[in-house]
Amino acid sequence: MLSGKLMETINRHTQEKIRIFKRCFTGLENVYGTYDITTGRVRQVKEPVTDTVIRNHLTGRQSYGVYLLRGEITSALAVDFDQNDLSLPVAFAAEANRYDVSTYIETSKSKGYHVWMFFEKGGVLARKARLVAQKILADMGKPQTEVFPKQDSLSGISYGNFINAPLFGRLVPKGRTVFLNPADPAEIYPDQWELLQNVRRITEGRLDAIMEGCRLDKQAPGDEKSEQNSRSDSDKATSSFGLPPCGRRMLAEGVESYQRVSCFRLAVHLKRNGLPFDLALAALQAWAKKNHPVDGKGIITDQEVEYQTKSAFENSYRSMGCEEPAVAAYCDTNCPLYAYKTAKQSVCRIGDK
Repeated sequence: MLSGKLMETINRHTQEKIRIFKRCFTGLENVYGTYDITTGRVRQVKEPVTDTVIRNHLTGRQSYGVYLLRGEITSALAVDFDQNDLSLPVAFAAEANRYDVSTYIETSKSKGYHVWMFFEKGGVLARKARLVAQKILADMGKPQTEVFPKQDSLSGISYGNFINAPLFGRLVPKGRTVFLNPADPAEIYPDQWELLQNVRRITEGRLDAIMEGCRLDKQAPGDEKSEQNSRSDSDKATSSFGLPPCGRRMLAEGVESYQRVSCFRLAVHLKRNGLPFDLALAALQAWAKKNHPVDGKGIITDQEVEYQTKSAFENSYRSMGCEEPAVAAYCDTNCPLYAYKTAKQSVCRIGDK
């Protein structure tokens, strides 16, 4: 049986987590969303959002969905990428960094990713936050991606739309609803609460500067479409099974060295993007025939390809392998992950001439 002092410490730590959580995921206080863990059926709960509601969410008893929009104000924004393609949220984060906007990538509850922005205390006008997020999506050629809140204000509607909050206790052990490491998006951040405690918040002034520099308030609908078309090349970075540029090149051209490591990494990518084992194996056995090993070495055999593919599919590998020589040799500056890592070193100043 736990001592009174230990129970007091546990409760204090729980309350601190609830405090941090509420600072990041605040919204309407008289209603929230949830879903049935067994059936997946969603429903609205017209009851106060109490500490008990948050505690139940964090411990996995009942999920909590936050209605972010409060009148015309929001304290956070989430972009919903519903594909199991990490390069999409990474590309968004890279574009956001160009505008000196900090973002945080979360694995959503079943598939895909949410990219979160957090705003200054008291929130910002949702219209401005949404305009900036939509500008970033247009820059990367994905303008149809869903943004929460979905409306600029609650004028004419009661609640808007809820989004499932991160850190649902039942899914956290499975690597879902957790935040990825901003320094290495292929890995989960080791201390989720440290990350949320220290998120970099975006001011309304920063949003104003971006809007002025990009003339977002003055842009006609046709202008936005033209700009999206001019960025259509961005889609090339996320085509072909969602492989990044290095993977696409390796798969198309074959490799000269590190055949086994290359095979394993390609299998990890194919699995991550939803290709079943049998099709991934067939694709990689065909890929092996394109290899042209140097120094008189032989081409990797079908049996070796099957072994590497099975190894990739039997475990949940998240790393993209960028640090390995087999992959680094094919690194491409157009890769979203490359852009993500370099964007922080050269943040552009909006409005500079």
